[in-house]
Amino acid sequence: MNKALSEKLADSATRTPAWSCLREWEFAALGLLVVAVYFTRLTALPICGEESRWANGAREMIATGDWIVPRQQGELFAERPPLGSWAMALGGLVRGEVDLLAVRLPSALAILLSTWLIYAYLRTWATRTAALCAAAAFATSVQVMQLGRLGESEALFTLFVGGSLLVWHAGYLAGRSMALVWSAGYALAALGALTKGLQAPVYFVAATTVFLALRRDWRWLFAPGHVLGLALFGGIVGAWLVPFARDGWHALDDIWTGLAQDRFTWNGLLEHVVAYPFETLGCLLPWSLLLIALATPNVARSIARQRPQVQFAVVALAVTYPTVWFAAGARGRYFMPLYPCLAVVLGVIAEQCAAIDASRAAIAHWRRFVRGLAVAAAVGSVGLVVVNLAPFAGLVDARQPALFLVAWIAVATIATCMMFWAAHSQHGSRPRVAVLAIAAVVGLAYAGAALNARIRGGNDLSPAIAEIKERLPAAGELVSLGRVYHRFAYSYDTPIEQVPWPMKAEDLPADVTYFCFDQRPGDTPDDRAGNDDRLGAHTPGVLPFAWEKIAEVPCDPVKRGQAHRSVVIGRVRRAVLVAGEAASRPALR
Repeated sequence: MNKALSEKLADSATRTPAWSCLREWEFAALGLLVVAVYFTRLTALPICGEESRWANGAREMIATGDWIVPRQQGELFAERPPLGSWAMALGGLVRGEVDLLAVRLPSALAILLSTWLIYAYLRTWATRTAALCAAAAFATSVQVMQLGRLGESEALFTLFVGGSLLVWHAGYLAGRSMALVWSAGYALAALGALTKGLQAPVYFVAATTVFLALRRDWRWLFAPGHVLGLALFGGIVGAWLVPFARDGWHALDDIWTGLAQDRFTWNGLLEHVVAYPFETLGCLLPWSLLLIALATPNVARSIARQRPQVQFAVVALAVTYPTVWFAAGARGRYFMPLYPCLAVVLGVIAEQCAAIDASRAAIAHWRRFVRGLAVAAAVGSVGLVVVNLAPFAGLVDARQPALFLVAWIAVATIATCMMFWAAHSQHGSRPRVAVLAIAAVVGLAYAGAALNARIRGGNDLSPAIAEIKERLPAAGELVSLGRVYHRFAYSYDTPIEQVPWPMKAEDLPADVTYFCFDQRPGDTPDDRAGNDDRLGAHTPGVLPFAWEKIAEVPCDPVKRGQAHRSVVIGRVRRAVLVAGEAASRPALR
């Protein structure tokens, strides 16, 4: 037996049950990688995106003791089931407040668990190289790094949806009890449903059903254990849904399917169909470059021959991708729950290309991939130095602290050398060294350089709101006319009672003196965009009473010349109202 074949068999022989991979150094290295990329400076960026929506819901759960009905400013908020807010609220109970750590820690933990799950799943049937590359590719893809550090729902949703598929297939391959395997899959799908709606069970059922049908495995598809899994799914979801329906039955359609329905439209569909696959590839950079190897016929044949287990990941991707590909309103992140399956494909491609007995074309692709990223790391180092030294005002936000720049150059230099060394041969652990070197430099590029730029360009509301609170007799006296922008409500950190936008002076409660309302550039005195949710609302842009502006706070997550969203704080001029003098004063200027 030649040396190349013996090394490949030795790597294959180390495949272990999922739990045994806990002893492998790659498993620990992945944990350190995720901690370094996601857990460091977790609270450095101001609250942004949709984080404050779910954080405000978590605060209301703690304040009211109602963990069933999601609310914003005391009123039903039927955009999403409550599991994301539950996770934040639990963190808030532990920490004493729903601060940025409580908001973001669930996402970071979800990325860590997803990364380890991908590695453990692949180790049940693939080599360390495949498992390490798949897990590292997931953890250091551009979009995963962007969303995994934020209190958005995507990280938790990916853990549950991707987890339901991988856990089910691992149990299927191992021949575990059908009842246990179906129950585990449906339980995770149920948690996914409680996070973001029906997408989770639809994806799980579609992928497993089509896979089993293609294999003609009717025994698994129609097993009594499948019914047990469905019953468990119903029990988990029903534990929340039944009590919710008592208070929010009229909003069931909105909370389960409202956001999904909005994405399916004919407007812009053709452009979306053309552009969306490229968006998906962009979201998975730099690892999506490995997919180019599939253009080499013998790579695809080798995967099909040596890794038939990858068929399940391919089926899952094929049956779910049309739901976002043909939805004109879909965004790149909507397919993130299937990134674990994409990562499995990427890991197997890396394994086949980096194998010591791979074809010349496959080996050439692997070496181009590794060396190309090594060159990119070196160029990035030069680019950061140039940005720091260039005297252009437009580059201010991209400049890096001197200490970080030194650390980046050191890490990038070491990683570049390791990548060139590892690309020289496929023997031993070199492919895994290349994977870790790539993951380290990509992770540092985002968690370091990119995050520094985002922090510098971020719009922190804390100073402006602290000044406003000092000018008010009591922070709790502020009410909002209609729902106020969720980012302002979170940063204000004191409950803001919501009252309807007054259509006439008498509609304003007599005890209201200080109020706030949203303002957008497109608002006019005749028409003002109201509530900040998918259903929306419009009101006149004029307040029917005399008032004076106290402050106006630009609330965009990033600094802009003209704010897209701002909140105006005003005071009612009660003396004028009593005297019956000038009545209306424009709310918008």
